[in-house]
Amino acid sequence: MNGKFKTTIFAPMLIFFGLLFDGLISAVFSEYLYTENGSVMVPRLIILIFVLLSFYLPRNKMILYGIIFGFLYDSYYVGILGVYVAIFPLIVYVTNSLKQVLNPNPITIGMMIFINLTILETMLYWIYKILGFTIIDMNTFMAGRLGPTLLLNLVFFIFTFYPLKKLILKMTGN
Repeated sequence: MNGKFKTTIFAPMLIFFGLLFDGLISAVFSEYLYTENGSVMVPRLIILIFVLLSFYLPRNKMILYGIIFGFLYDSYYVGILGVYVAIFPLIVYVTNSLKQVLNPNPITIGMMIFINLTILETMLYWIYKILGFTIIDMNTFMAGRLGPTLLLNLVFFIFTFYPLKKLILKMTGN
């Protein structure tokens, strides 16, 4: 198989598996991710995959994938169309902008994921706050959702970065 075919087929499959694993992890480990004191840890493997793929695939293709998988994410998990459709392409755009000025090593990629997750969770909080779907204040959000989510996804990054990077490099032929 040539490289273009591989990226056309395997990149969306990888993003799709990230989307599914986010839900699977949430379902299987829900008793650990959602605590009695109100803390919530949200797995965001799809963001890790979007950031990594943004280093190896063209920006326009990744923005298109962001729109498509944002729509799937909205329709499957959220029920409000448009939230992730707007945020996923924004994450790709931010990653592409940062990769132009930063050296792509594991530490800077981890920081990009940290920045993108913060953008995602904060935008979701404000959208849900404006729409009236959440009543928590900003301090509760930061301590009970943003912090634990960033910590969980940092652990995912540490354990999945090298295998995912190796898979993506093999897929893109780099």
